[in-house]
Amino acid sequence: MEGTLMGPLWGRGFRLLYGSMSVSAFAHTFGTFIISWFVYEITGSELAMGGLWLISIGTRMLVQFAVGPYIDRFRRTRVMVFSESIRVTAFLGLLVLAGLGELTPAALYIGAFLISVVFFDAAAQALLPKLVTEKALVKANARVAGFVQIMRLLALPLAGVFVAAWGSAAALACVTVLFLISAVMAGKIQEDVREREKGETGSWWSQFKRGVVIYRKHPVLLFLGFFIAVINFAVFATQVMYIPYVVEVLGGSSFAYGLFAAMFPLGYVAGSYIVGGFREPARAMMYALMIGALFAGGLTHIGLGLVTVLWAALLIEAAAGLVMPVWNVYSNLLYQKLVPDRIRGQVFTVRFLIATAATPLGVVYGTFWATRFDLPSLFISVGVLSCVLTLVGLCTLAVYYGRRRDSVTEIKKIS
Repeated sequence: MEGTLMGPLWGRGFRLLYGSMSVSAFAHTFGTFIISWFVYEITGSELAMGGLWLISIGTRMLVQFAVGPYIDRFRRTRVMVFSESIRVTAFLGLLVLAGLGELTPAALYIGAFLISVVFFDAAAQALLPKLVTEKALVKANARVAGFVQIMRLLALPLAGVFVAAWGSAAALACVTVLFLISAVMAGKIQEDVREREKGETGSWWSQFKRGVVIYRKHPVLLFLGFFIAVINFAVFATQVMYIPYVVEVLGGSSFAYGLFAAMFPLGYVAGSYIVGGFREPARAMMYALMIGALFAGGLTHIGLGLVTVLWAALLIEAAAGLVMPVWNVYSNLLYQKLVPDRIRGQVFTVRFLIATAATPLGVVYGTFWATRFDLPSLFISVGVLSCVLTLVGLCTLAVYYGRRRDSVTEIKKIS
């Protein structure tokens, strides 16, 4: 592998993957902003924006469910290139329509649908362990996670400036080129060719079952899926109300909202570099750190519900970003280590499905609570719910492994 021959972390293969994922994240955030902005500019309708969100999330869930069992039949680099090619085609089509003056809401909805037909991230996460040594895996995950957050942080303000300064056609052309660059970088990665094992070319159902079996073999992955769902529920329940929270509760302006929105990514970048600077902890310590990070995340939601001044909210949101890499980096690490390479892409898509399934529930809960009660109590309720569910998951995990240890001890005594 290039990652081991040319250095544990900065081999050519890893650099190309690192670059491709970063450019893709920037382009996707940039492109999503552009489509959302154009839809709202043309329609002026919040309902149209909601429809756009539903198309995006619904399409990604459907595609991951339909394609997930097949993703490991192909080289991960080819899957990444194909995924980026779809997005290049979508934005190129929108660029042509913009040039003709035919950029309608229907065209933008179709564009949103096409850019959601993706399997790039699952393939990239499955490929990463093949490009670095096992000892460098924590640092590699942390480095990728941190820089991807930087790209997303930069993309939003730059997209706004770009659209205002150069217009829709130039913005669409820029996104098209960025996705093309990401595809080219992914295509240049030298991926080891492995022989397919028996059963890897079966039906969709047989492939799906192969991906599910791993959860029975390693129940901790099922617990991780549960916690990921909790995170996404909490994030989307509150995130949809960030603008009214900043304006109504904190008394801030659009500039204050920009500062507030930037705090989590800034904290996340700092946290990812801190996590990447430490060696991989023992498995029990890793679990404790991960659960602790989730519990701390719940406490930050409670904190946001209690404060009414901007500077305190900024510090709390930065703290939320600081602890989250502890969860994300080690969660990815466990999936990469416990899941065999032959089904790793499938399992990552299943994880995405579990995570995404909770997002609509979060949005519905946040919207209902905010309209029925008030915004501070929404944040407090989400924080309390996150902390309680985290503790329930932790207790269940402890009981499961406690019984497992007792069973092993009994078997040893009998033998």
